[in-house]
Amino acid sequence: MTNPHDTNPVPHHLIRTPAYPWLLDEAGFMRAGHVLKLIDIVGSEAALRHLNQDGKKGLVVTASLDRTNFHQPILLWEMLRLESRVSQVWRSSMEAEVKVQAENIISGEKRDIATSYLVFVALNDKNRERMTFPPYQPQSAEEFQLALGADLRKKNRAAEGKTAPFIPIEDSDEPLVVSRLMTPNDANAHSNVFGGIMLSLIDEAGSQVARKQALNQPVVGVRQDRMSFIAPTFIGETVETKAILTKTWNTSMEVQVEVYAKNPNQPEPRRVASSYLVYVKLGPNGRPGEVPPWTPYTTTQTQRAELADVRREIREREELQALGFKGNSEPVGASPQSQL
Repeated sequence: MTNPHDTNPVPHHLIRTPAYPWLLDEAGFMRAGHVLKLIDIVGSEAALRHLNQDGKKGLVVTASLDRTNFHQPILLWEMLRLESRVSQVWRSSMEAEVKVQAENIISGEKRDIATSYLVFVALNDKNRERMTFPPYQPQSAEEFQLALGADLRKKNRAAEGKTAPFIPIEDSDEPLVVSRLMTPNDANAHSNVFGGIMLSLIDEAGSQVARKQALNQPVVGVRQDRMSFIAPTFIGETVETKAILTKTWNTSMEVQVEVYAKNPNQPEPRRVASSYLVYVKLGPNGRPGEVPPWTPYTTTQTQRAELADVRREIREREELQALGFKGNSEPVGASPQSQL
């Protein structure tokens, strides 16, 4: 797991858990929402240990989840293996890389499922003020490349916010709404709802919209786009997720999801998270099937569909950049080809 020639290798943190039958969707694959929840758990472990390595007492909060592509499904009774490590540290935030594999419990053969990058911020566990992370210095060539990639992803997040700006969901969009009361089982010792719980709820709402567009045929989540956590959610609040379809392509579709928290002592709900998810419709043979086309009928819906194409182009270019990354620091979203 580490290079013996490294003088101070970055530690890895590991979770292994079976794909139980009750965690599968109608297609027989482990639900993307559950995998995303585990990604957040193992990523936060790497962040917490780095933050508290010098005797500090702080907590970490998930600020964002970068693009997560599910390359293959996870099957019944396969062992899900998630491994995290620190990839870069800035002043009051840091990024952790999480690699997801599926392992055959008999042969031990592993399949790569996804790679995800999460950004965490540090808070004092007493007054909840922002803290600074201890410095991080890459040691191996691989760690230097990983840190450079983290810096690039940070620039890309800012660039995409300008290139494909967020358009809030309105009541006139007739969103699908899923509500749930947050309980102590959903939160940490500081009453903060776990980021992984939010990710699971987002996938729950998004998959319902996708199945409706697929005429109730099976769908599978293949991508969690950049997920932004805007504000914390607490025990006793009701979380309301709103989801709408933004674009259909040949075999896939994009769904926008927003999360609101309702405090019984406050008159107005507050937006706490937002994300875009991509789902693929499955045909009778388990292969991708054609998605019934969706046509926007308002100016805002047309704009969302155009921005979905922009995000798709940025994703494709970013993936190519990740494969052949040589330290180029130009933000992906800044390219003239991605401008509307």
